Amino acid sequence: MDARGPSHKDMKKSLERRILIFSLLALTLTIAVNTGFNVESFRRSYRDGILQRAQTFSVALKNQVEAVVLLGLPLDEIDGVSERCQEIVNNDHEISYCLIEDYSGTILYHNREHPQTADVIYVGSLSPEVSILESKTMGKIYDHATLLYDYDDKVVGRARIGFQDKILNQLVIDHLVSTVLVLIAAFIAAFAMIVIFIRYDLLLPIRRLCGMAEELADGRFETRAPQLNTRELDMLGNTMTGLAKSLQERDEELSRNYQELESTNLELKTSYEQLANISSELGRSREMYRSLLDDASDAILVCDEGDNLVIANKAAEVFFGQPKALMENTNYFSFLESIKCHNLEEQFENHRLAQPLKSTESNLRFWRSSDQSFILGKATNSVVVSKSNRLIQIVIHDATKEEAIRQNLERTATEMERLNQMKNSFLGLASHELKTPLTIIMGYVELLLSEREEPFDEDTLGLIRHISSASDRLSEIVRDMVDVSLIDGHTIDLISQDVDVNILVQRAVDKAEAHIEQREQNLKLELSSDLPPVRCDVDRMIQALGNILGNAIKFSPDRGTIIIQTKLVHTPRKPEKFASGGIDGACNLSNGQVPYVEISICDKGIGIAETEQDAIFDKFHEVGDVAEHSSGKVAFQSRGAGLGLSIVKGIVDLHGGAVWVESPGHDPDRMPGSTFYVLLPAIDPNA
Repeated sequence: MDARGPSHKDMKKSLERRILIFSLLALTLTIAVNTGFNVESFRRSYRDGILQRAQTFSVALKNQVEAVVLLGLPLDEIDGVSERCQEIVNNDHEISYCLIEDYSGTILYHNREHPQTADVIYVGSLSPEVSILESKTMGKIYDHATLLYDYDDKVVGRARIGFQDKILNQLVIDHLVSTVLVLIAAFIAAFAMIVIFIRYDLLLPIRRLCGMAEELADGRFETRAPQLNTRELDMLGNTMTGLAKSLQERDEELSRNYQELESTNLELKTSYEQLANISSELGRSREMYRSLLDDASDAILVCDEGDNLVIANKAAEVFFGQPKALMENTNYFSFLESIKCHNLEEQFENHRLAQPLKSTESNLRFWRSSDQSFILGKATNSVVVSKSNRLIQIVIHDATKEEAIRQNLERTATEMERLNQMKNSFLGLASHELKTPLTIIMGYVELLLSEREEPFDEDTLGLIRHISSASDRLSEIVRDMVDVSLIDGHTIDLISQDVDVNILVQRAVDKAEAHIEQREQNLKLELSSDLPPVRCDVDRMIQALGNILGNAIKFSPDRGTIIIQTKLVHTPRKPEKFASGGIDGACNLSNGQVPYVEISICDKGIGIAETEQDAIFDKFHEVGDVAEHSSGKVAFQSRGAGLGLSIVKGIVDLHGGAVWVESPGHDPDRMPGSTFYVLLPAIDPNA
């Protein structure tokens, strides 16, 4: 033996022996496992084939038996079934038995040899149709059962076909013998090929590589590995060939590392230049920020951690009337004290409470001495935190003009409120002062028309009737003025009661019937019959509906059509509280969602412009030309006071409802019409 290790021959014997033993064991184990799987697969495949045939026979037998049962014949009175079972067993020698049993399990028909019910034990199942049984006489059995149904689709029995497990065992033994013989022959051939491969493709190349290693150990680096057929061994030979060039490769590796070091140094230099560029950009950004700061329209101050002003923009100079030099490097609160800030303590508190991402706001008030004016600013304090320090930025918006505008608006609103109160007082006073003389005039006119003994001539009678008509009209205007005054003053008394909306509509129609007949107009009532009642002041609600209906009559042409509808709707709108402060009986409506009764009055008149549809509910607002109100033989030659729809809205609002109008627009030629909607809260019967 050589001092460097075992000889080639000893190594070959040792390696060859180990490889052969390992190959023998691996091949034997592989063949054994494969044989086991093959036999089991054959067994299952053959078993499934027999079960498939049993299923086919069972289904065919089922169809034959059910065809007879469907005719009404009982299952136990069918002829020829046992002969059919025997025929199935005779035709397939692997089928052990065929039988038919009723629903209780009693065997009705069978072949000559079959398992008895008493000696059969249930072992398990392969599927809902296939069971594994154990019989004392037949051993292990695979039983396939098919349910039988009568004409009512009720289960009346089962058709069972089975075979013995020993049939499979015998087939497996026969298959195993033939398989083992084939595998033994294959084993011998495979082992012979392994021996040849080990000797010529493994051991011989290893011996050549060992010889090359000995030459390299002796210092003969010019040696080269022979070309080998095995890729892995050829790679090993190429690696050993490269050992001779290792020193040169190391030198080349050092050279490459030096180049990488130079490249890294260049990258560091480039990074430094980029950092310098970023620093330059940062400087420009600071200049831009300073420019934006100086050009900002609001005054901006920046304080350091000691509350000293470090930055003040141009707008701050204008706002405070102080030069920047006097503001910078001055304590912020000392500066506020010097300009006589009126709320210095509030500014100090907001300055103290300012936090990152949480700004504080306050009003800054002081007397600017440069122009002798009182100044108001909206100050916002915010914290700016950097790595080195903490700064507070104060942005002050000049709100002096805005404050002056606000004060002017407040004075204007106060004056408007005063004028509105004067107007309401005037309406109340005027209506009260007009009521008494108007009552006297109407009384005397009625006496002249009804109780004078000597009749007037036609001219005088016409004049008196004009006086009566004008008095009635003036009385309506006075009544409307009184109602508007009561609604605006929230002093109107409402007496509530539960009432059917259809009754309200009918009573409003009755009052306007004379005007409808005068203009020969067609009134259609489409009233829903199953509406819940509403709670309202009956007289006031009839007044509101009458005002809307009066407008519909007024703006519709002669022989025109007016449609009034009522229906129940549901809406998420919550009703307002019913009139508070009224006399006993005033309603308080529920704050929850409730159903509503909707009243719609649709006319075919001149329509209302979209821009006017909200304004028509304002006081003293009249829409359209009076001449457009006339058609045919009747004309309306005077404007109203513009209070009717305002009263409607006030009454409906007091009842927690809503009123609005929908119209395609104003067109006297096309007559698009208008539809007024009144929404009143209904009494919920489930509440």
